[in-house]
Amino acid sequence: MQEKQFEYSTLVSGSYRGMLCLIPLMLFLGFGLRPLLEKTGLYRQVSHYFLVAQEKSSAKFMEKRAVRIDRKRRDDKYCRRRVKHPGLKKAGECSVPSH
Repeated sequence: MQEKQFEYSTLVSGSYRGMLCLIPLMLFLGFGLRPLLEKTGLYRQVSHYFLVAQEKSSAKFMEKRAVRIDRKRRDDKYCRRRVKHPGLKKAGECSVPSH
């Protein structure tokens, strides 16, 4: 009998077998998952939860941003006055550049 002149390494043969096992999974993900999610309504439910979470996060961010903007406007208003507001920084520490 003729001896084998070439053999695949263990890594290559293991990768090939692993890919063969993954083909049914990939076919299911490619063709079966979308209809399953649409028929059961899971997609709509999960997307709704993601949307609600995103809106809450966005609302908190916008609220904090509005507070920061209001504080900056108030600080700028009092920083340019002759009589300084007692709660603001001292004379040389004004955050507004002087012109």
